[in-house]
Amino acid sequence: MAWRRYAIAGTISKIPKEFKAAASHTISMMKNRSLPAAATLMLALSLSAQKKAEDLPGPGTETIYSIAHVKRGMEAQYAELSAKTWAIYRKLDLVLPAPHVVVRGVDSENLPYFVEIFTWKSADIPDHAPAEVRAFWQELENACEKRNGRPGIDFSEVTAVAVK
Repeated sequence: MAWRRYAIAGTISKIPKEFKAAASHTISMMKNRSLPAAATLMLALSLSAQKKAEDLPGPGTETIYSIAHVKRGMEAQYAELSAKTWAIYRKLDLVLPAPHVVVRGVDSENLPYFVEIFTWKSADIPDHAPAEVRAFWQELENACEKRNGRPGIDFSEVTAVAVK
């Protein structure tokens, strides 16, 4: 699970020393299936590492929290596609470089899911995404399934909050 170590390490490396213990606890939470709480804490810790208010996502940006209900057996493919999609977002300068959190877990029915949090540079980007991005979205969606009346990949807009 090199992608998982990368995603977690990439976030933890930006966290001030006084928050590293909490970050380690977060990883423990992920192992114990408290993934949504862990992802939220990782976002908060990442934001707390940002020193200035202007470093927080500002007006016009859109921070998203997504849950991908990945089909059993498709976890590795989804992780690879997710990493490639992030690389395209960065190459096309569509997203802020941080915070970016990707974690995975299993639900109460032992089915896999991934949680991702990041910020679009403009709230208009998802509705006007380039064809290259939309093609990757389709591949990601194909690796997912609807669950409990929710779409395969369920997006919510959230607001980043600095932790003091």
